[in-house]
Amino acid sequence: MSAVEALWTLYQQQSERVRKTFRSRIAQEETEEKPCISEAEAKALTLQRGRDIKAGRSKLIAHDTVMHEMEQMISNYGN
Repeated sequence: MSAVEALWTLYQQQSERVRKTFRSRIAQEETEEKPCISEAEAKALTLQRGRDIKAGRSKLIAHDTVMHEMEQMISNYGN
């Protein structure tokens, strides 16, 4: 028996209340956006980027370039 079949059999043996709760949890998990990196990692990267710019190791990105990239990312988000 495959893992899928075993899970399906277990699911079918549950009460309707348990099945409903299970389906709700799956639906919730599928709609939740999970960040690619943690908040702490994002903060550390931002601070490091600022230090790199200040030290001349990195350059600022032009506002128009950033806005264009963000617009592209947003337009591709639903795809």
